Amino acid sequence: MEYTELADYPLPAGTVTEWTPAADDNDWADDDRRLSYVHLEHARRAHEVGDEWYSQWIGTAFTIDHPLCADAMAATLQRWFARHEAFRSTVTRRPDVDANHVEDEFGRRIIAADKVSITIARDDEPSTSSAVYERINELFNTRISPLAWPHCLVTTVEPEDTPGSFLLVFGADHTVMDAYTQVFAIKELTRLYESALLGHDDSLATFGSYLDFSHAERASGARLDADTVEVTRWKNFLQAHSDSTSVTQPDPMPAFPRALPAGESQVGPLSRVETTHSRFQGSLSTWLLDAEQTERFHRASKAAGANMAAGIYTALSITTHRLSGTGDLRFISPVHTRTELQWGEAAGWFVGLIPVHLRPGAARTFSEAIGPVAECAREYKDLGTVPFHPIADLIGHRTPPQFVVSYIDLRGAEGADQWDTHDARVLRSACASSDEVYFWINRIPTGTNLSARFPSHHPGANDVHRFLRTFNDVLLEIVEAGDTAFDVESAMSAPGGQPGGLTP
Repeated sequence: MEYTELADYPLPAGTVTEWTPAADDNDWADDDRRLSYVHLEHARRAHEVGDEWYSQWIGTAFTIDHPLCADAMAATLQRWFARHEAFRSTVTRRPDVDANHVEDEFGRRIIAADKVSITIARDDEPSTSSAVYERINELFNTRISPLAWPHCLVTTVEPEDTPGSFLLVFGADHTVMDAYTQVFAIKELTRLYESALLGHDDSLATFGSYLDFSHAERASGARLDADTVEVTRWKNFLQAHSDSTSVTQPDPMPAFPRALPAGESQVGPLSRVETTHSRFQGSLSTWLLDAEQTERFHRASKAAGANMAAGIYTALSITTHRLSGTGDLRFISPVHTRTELQWGEAAGWFVGLIPVHLRPGAARTFSEAIGPVAECAREYKDLGTVPFHPIADLIGHRTPPQFVVSYIDLRGAEGADQWDTHDARVLRSACASSDEVYFWINRIPTGTNLSARFPSHHPGANDVHRFLRTFNDVLLEIVEAGDTAFDVESAMSAPGGQPGGLTP
């Protein structure tokens, strides 16, 4: 399953219906549970941006192989909102925060599960595929906000050519949803709909509330001070540079590595690049390896004494060396904070951050480097459950992550074997950042794919295309030969023309 923008999803022509949660103003009640750090920061940013807030949502698209029944879908969405308190909560801005000695300028309000209704707006006529895209994209871009409920909106499309099924597309603000929520919802909504339509048990487990998690996280963060070991480790990471990384990544917060002067290792761009509006970042979605190639890469990583995650990181290190002259690479990695069973499939933003500094040392091949790189990848892993925002405040570092790399193995997710059948894809909106670079690398049953967003301007976009093409080359060299060298000249001088200096 790919992670792309809505523009990359093959939306069908058909009849669009909007399904909007609704509630009476008098049914809302104040809730004392505090917002998570990331939720509070997100709400503050939305308040600062004001009316210019636009195109900042995530979501999922997938087909349900049953006819669309309005009553069943309305019941499905009522049940979905009932199962997750995050969907039934919102924020309210407190006046006179300083005068009232309240730390958070945003409080929380919540509504009971039985007080949510669903309003239905179905088009009279079908729309073209392009019109469907424009309709859904503009709806999500303009209506989804961390400051206005509902924070999750749903649309369906009944295709003209397949009356026995329909497409479901939902978008949500990040404060009520993360990537795992996006994925879990495919199974959850399908079972809820089949239960409502066919009358059988949905067989879904229940989980805890993100609101409880958020309140507990704030209590945990309150124990931090300038001398806490986790604070010191983040501070050391942001301050420490080897000679090589100070050249290629000079900022305290890791940025996308600087390449050698143009012309020394030019490569072409990958396919499916979206840079249609200078306000928004470039977007790319591509398959790095198919299922068979992924398994071969996995076996090469295991043969060298590590796992595929370490193999991916090592390939990134080799790529950096080929383009910048050093294998040292620093980035930020998002990690989930679902550390207890009760948070397992709860809807919410269960995401922490860890710093990563890959240092292959004197290694000059993939098989030599993967061990040291694996150790580096584990170095800060335990920091993922410690909220970063209070740490940033304590050390006076407010720069948001600039270079982010995520690797996730989703093969074990329930229902993963059905994603292709349901044409499932997780979605993200366009992003207006000028300098951030994000790579999402996902292993799923059908292979390994990459989604990226990056500056759309020259030379930033070219640098990213160049990096990713080299990265793909490195992966394929390892797939073909089981190993490869850091230096491209050595990698291509193998006996018999085999890359990596080794025979298969």
